[in-house]
Amino acid sequence: MAPSAEPLSRRWLFGASVVAFLLAFLQTPGRLAADTKYDLSQNPIGFLERASHQWSSQAPMGQVQNQAYGYFFPHGAFFALGDVLSVPAWITQRVWWALLLVAGFWGIVRLAEALGAGSRSSRVIAGIAFAFSPRVLTTLGSISSETLPMMLAPWVLLPVVVALSHVSGKASRDAHWRSPARLAAQSALAVALMGAVNAVATVAACLVAGLWWISHRPNRRWWTFTAWWFPFLALATLWWIVPLLLLGKVSPPFLDYIESSGVTTQWTSLAEILRGTDSWTPFVSPERIAGAVLVTQPAAVAATGLIAAAGLAGLCMRSMPARGRLTLILFVGVAGLAAGYIGELGSPFAEQVRLFLDSTGAPLRNVHKLEPLVRLPLVLGLAHLLAKVPLPGSVPFARWRSAVAHPEREPMVAVTSLVLVALTLATSLAWTGKLAPRGTYTDVPDYWQQAASWLEDNAGGTSPDGSDAERALVVPGAPFGSQLWGLTRDEPMQALASTPWASRDAVPLTPPGTIRAMDSIQRLIADGRPSDGMAQTLLGQGIHYLVLRNDLDPETSRSTRPLLAHQAVTGSPGFTRVAEFGEDIGPGDVEGLVIDSDLRPRYPAIEIFEVSTPDGSPAMSGPYTANVDGIPRVQGGPESLQRLRENGTLPGTGPVLLAADAKRAGLPVDDVTVTDTPRDRETDYGQVDNHSSALRTPDDARRTFNHVPDYPVADTPLVEGQWEGATLSVSSAASDATQLGGSSPASSAAATVDGDPATGWFSNGIERALGQWLQIDFDTPLTSSLLHITTSPAAIGAPVRWMEVSTPNGSTAVKVDAPGKPIAVSVPGGVTPWVRITATRTENGSPGTQFGISEVSVEDFAQRDAPVTVPIRYRTVLPPTPEGASVSGWDLSQELPGRNACAEAPDRVRCSNAFVLPPEEVGAFERTLSVPEPTAVTPQLTLRARQGAPLEDVLTQRDRPSAHGTSNITDLRGSAFAATDNDPRTSWSAKQDTTSGKGAKPTLTIDLPEPTLVTGLQLTPSLGALPAAPDRVAVDLGNGPQVRDVNEDDGTVTVDPRVTDRIVLSLVSWKSTLDQNALGFAQLQPAGLAEVGVLGEDGVLLPGSGPVDDAGDRPVTVPCEEGPVVSIGGQPVRTSVTATAGQLLSGDPVPATLCDGPGPVPLAAGSQDVTVDPGSAFFVDSLRLDAGPQAQAVPAEQVSTIAWTENHRELTVPRSDTERLVVVPESTNVGWVATAPDGGELTPVVVDGWQQGWILPAGTEGTVTLDFPTDHWYRLGIFGGLLLLIPLLAAALWPRRAREREPGPAPRTWGSATAGWLGILAAATVIGGPVGAVTTVVATLLAVVLIRLRGTATTARVLVGVAGASTMLGMAMLSTGPWRAPGGYVGHSFLVQFPLLLALVATGLAVLPLGRSALLARASQRLTARRAGSSTNA
Repeated sequence: MAPSAEPLSRRWLFGASVVAFLLAFLQTPGRLAADTKYDLSQNPIGFLERASHQWSSQAPMGQVQNQAYGYFFPHGAFFALGDVLSVPAWITQRVWWALLLVAGFWGIVRLAEALGAGSRSSRVIAGIAFAFSPRVLTTLGSISSETLPMMLAPWVLLPVVVALSHVSGKASRDAHWRSPARLAAQSALAVALMGAVNAVATVAACLVAGLWWISHRPNRRWWTFTAWWFPFLALATLWWIVPLLLLGKVSPPFLDYIESSGVTTQWTSLAEILRGTDSWTPFVSPERIAGAVLVTQPAAVAATGLIAAAGLAGLCMRSMPARGRLTLILFVGVAGLAAGYIGELGSPFAEQVRLFLDSTGAPLRNVHKLEPLVRLPLVLGLAHLLAKVPLPGSVPFARWRSAVAHPEREPMVAVTSLVLVALTLATSLAWTGKLAPRGTYTDVPDYWQQAASWLEDNAGGTSPDGSDAERALVVPGAPFGSQLWGLTRDEPMQALASTPWASRDAVPLTPPGTIRAMDSIQRLIADGRPSDGMAQTLLGQGIHYLVLRNDLDPETSRSTRPLLAHQAVTGSPGFTRVAEFGEDIGPGDVEGLVIDSDLRPRYPAIEIFEVSTPDGSPAMSGPYTANVDGIPRVQGGPESLQRLRENGTLPGTGPVLLAADAKRAGLPVDDVTVTDTPRDRETDYGQVDNHSSALRTPDDARRTFNHVPDYPVADTPLVEGQWEGATLSVSSAASDATQLGGSSPASSAAATVDGDPATGWFSNGIERALGQWLQIDFDTPLTSSLLHITTSPAAIGAPVRWMEVSTPNGSTAVKVDAPGKPIAVSVPGGVTPWVRITATRTENGSPGTQFGISEVSVEDFAQRDAPVTVPIRYRTVLPPTPEGASVSGWDLSQELPGRNACAEAPDRVRCSNAFVLPPEEVGAFERTLSVPEPTAVTPQLTLRARQGAPLEDVLTQRDRPSAHGTSNITDLRGSAFAATDNDPRTSWSAKQDTTSGKGAKPTLTIDLPEPTLVTGLQLTPSLGALPAAPDRVAVDLGNGPQVRDVNEDDGTVTVDPRVTDRIVLSLVSWKSTLDQNALGFAQLQPAGLAEVGVLGEDGVLLPGSGPVDDAGDRPVTVPCEEGPVVSIGGQPVRTSVTATAGQLLSGDPVPATLCDGPGPVPLAAGSQDVTVDPGSAFFVDSLRLDAGPQAQAVPAEQVSTIAWTENHRELTVPRSDTERLVVVPESTNVGWVATAPDGGELTPVVVDGWQQGWILPAGTEGTVTLDFPTDHWYRLGIFGGLLLLIPLLAAALWPRRAREREPGPAPRTWGSATAGWLGILAAATVIGGPVGAVTTVVATLLAVVLIRLRGTATTARVLVGVAGASTMLGMAMLSTGPWRAPGGYVGHSFLVQFPLLLALVATGLAVLPLGRSALLARASQRLTARRAGSSTNA
């Protein structure tokens, strides 16, 4: 007896619903998951209220709401209903998940029934395979908005199938159910229920129905259905299409600054596509537990691969209903997914496709949204493959028990068992509660709500309409909201705030100028760098409060440590802590154990700082006016304003006009301050800290995938790098934006020619050392030369021991005896335009991690008796100044000054090399200026101390004891210098290798200014757990070591007195302290001391020895003859430096003083070089060249408002006889239109490079109106469109009594075998290039021959076997090396891709009526005739 194919009753739906709800509530019960939008679970009604307008002033820096309208129905409405009914948010969330699972499962069951595919039981299996497919497992708990369209795709298709097919059974007798109008409305209703959180995902899911519809020949029934379907689809989508089109007019190009097509298509190989793991997120986001398991575990690969193989085999079967149309859908989906894939067997059009996806086709970039086109045909094929298998529910109990007991009688039972095991394994992540991502939480902590409430009470402003509400900036910025208490992905403040706020995250929906302005502050916070201009810059940005959060998860948030953020804020003038919320957060106190190198002191969960001007002048909030003539013009990017305010070039908080913005608005640019911004860099948009590469030349190779390398500054030329003498290029660099852990701008190729052996080029840490290279392309080819190379001992991993020096004339193997030791290599003779240095072997034979070269130079032996070193320079070149403008000064700065190894904590200075980030330009500071006319400039140089021996030499006091010794800490505050710096807050830490107990003990050598009687030492331990405090020491006064215990009370060590000028102190034993890192591994930490005091006669401390209260206040001077030298147009200007020891140790900016000279330095017109040699103890922070009078603060006048809403504002401006700007401190947007009192439209102008402003003509007085006119149509489109869903719902569900007219016969499908074969050929070519085309041709010929030799039935069975077996072979290959496998990922291999390509071709050929194709029949006859003739002749 054949298995039953009767439709399932609604009892099955009820049972499936029970199971779905149980599974949904099994996922971390009682806890919220970061699913799609944090606001939906925290404040859905408030979110929808904000989404009802295009513009939101409350959102970060003022912004357009990006696709927020798509949440209105059904997603937002569902969660809002739960909120209204006071249903706990986590329950609402789980009910939503369960409904999605039920919709997907039952949709496949009903679709299979309509098609006549499978049996009752196999349809259930197919429904499970669809509802728990890898994409659903990956997205349901973390971004269910992408699950929704896929789950409803069968429901969009089902009415189309019924309308265009012959349907038997109950459906054929139900005229109302078969009504074309009702079917069209039902399909459209399913589209409406998909929502529009992501419009592309909705459209992609609808493609399934669209392809089905277009695959039929039009006839009366087809036209009738189409005539109803299209209008209903319009009703279903109008509510989000109108807002979407309006959004395209006013939205900034944020798609340029998110994931690139190189990322989204990186894993779209055939293996990942067919098994359902083609989305890029599980590969890079381990927080998605289910997704991470599916892409990394061999068993998951095998299980999902087996299900895919079964689906393909089922599609190939001759008895499969509608297999041609389903295969068409499958091929369109696979080709669309694979078109941008690059691998050993990838698409020949991949580069063009990726370029399209990164430019015009940016909305389509996430190609994984085509997944429904692949998954739906495969699960229907799976249902049909198992259709004849006696399974429970389809046959009586005795029948299926007999089949299971005797599988030898029915081989498909064994196959079914294997498929069921694979399905159980593949979906086990649901049964075991792994659908929710990591970081679920019970609720947002109260302290966040308290902070939001405090801001509501204190930052709401005094105006009744809220126009002067003060914005709060949440710091530190982080790519996503990942807190210690849970993952929200969105910022916690987002759903709680009622006042304006901002934060720098990975996807800022603001113009690029706004992002650059925010990054100027974010860099200060991330580097822990206090700034005299931070407060003024923030106030100029409309920010009056800082919300300093200390609850970010240190392991997953990818944000800076709170210690650095506090150092930056509390060390800058203008910040006052006004509130704190929550208990202190940080590692607990455990004896003998520290966390994260003890770099996380405890702070309150949230601290709020008020921002004010350092001089106490009042700061305005809300809109204001300023006279145009008094507003300074600046050539550069928005990020330059922070530096200009820091060094005093721009006093106050008033507005600034970038030269390009002023010119665009028709304002004069007569006088300009020139900066060395924006610079030619690449940016890793997925990060917010240390995400910018070193300065690039226009010819440097791109490292990031994005089409746009950095946030652009409109109409502003870039500051670029330029080589002279030779051009250096490298295979990769740690200065790339893609460097793991953040870019190190000092590690570019330029560091190899700076004459400083302490700097160097290092290859990118995500690569391996072997094969990394540095190439020198000479401006003038050499004929005889000697290459000097010094490899760097600072490279990570096994050191490189062998290199290859190659030229067009040959190559030479070079051995590296010791890193850091100079090597001279004779370059192979002949004309040499270039020479390349390549790492070929490491010390231990491993691939290594990093290759580094600290110095490289070339001697030209064209004249053997007088060799000349080839002069190689790397310069920073500024573009020409605006035409017709005079220059009031140049402001040149170290844009990326890095950070030191130590930071100020509340209790002490804490140090770790994990902090270290060298400045981009450590040594010589060079700029090439474009001077429009002769002028004279006065230099103002600002420096920062460079940690190292030269600085120690500057700070050492010769008349006091000084300590020397080894340490891993490069900062003097953590080195041996700290042991005698008189500051108990600093500590010397010994080297890490002293913890093993096998080498030398931690040792300090203390030199005294003269021979002195020494009676003992006073040892001051660190004020914290690190470094570990010694309890036993050995003291050598020159007569041998004396081992003594350290007095626990006062730290004294008494020794036999002796007169000496040198003391050797060794730490014999100390309290063991472990440091636990982020991976959970603990490591012993070295010992050390805060201070070593030398006791003289009567046990009294020697002068200058031991702790003192004002250790950092002593002045230090570097005289003119030793100070930095500024060279301006070839004319040297000497300077001296005077600062306190504390300023130098902490790396504060210190001004240099010009030594006696002739006054302003003349600067000729044209290209002029400016160079600073800061000396070995300093590096340049900034250099001002003043050519005009000192700028004055720009006076501004606050404007009163009559009305202030999200789409309409009215400002009252007093009369003025001068031209003014009216400024709203929010992001600029073309959607805003300003109207003068006389009704004329005001000219917009961008202020500060990102803020909204308009030009007020002289004499303007009265009410200025600001409108966002498209907001009216936006709201009408949403709410009017949602009302249109009511008639759609009625048409889809309301029973009609009038008898429908018979629609006529079902339309036939397009039946051209030739067209079908060409489609297969095209798809195979798109997927695999020439290999795909050849495979298609060869497989076709073999299939045709087999048909003639064995018949159609045999050929069909062979193709079924080829499709299934080839798929399993490819999946088996992938399972040997899935993502993150120790041996590497093999998914890009030809051996994985080709079997799957063959399987797809076999599937396509199985569908074609090859035996009935006249063209193929003739080809077959000729082929077989030739074979027969050859045999006879033989």
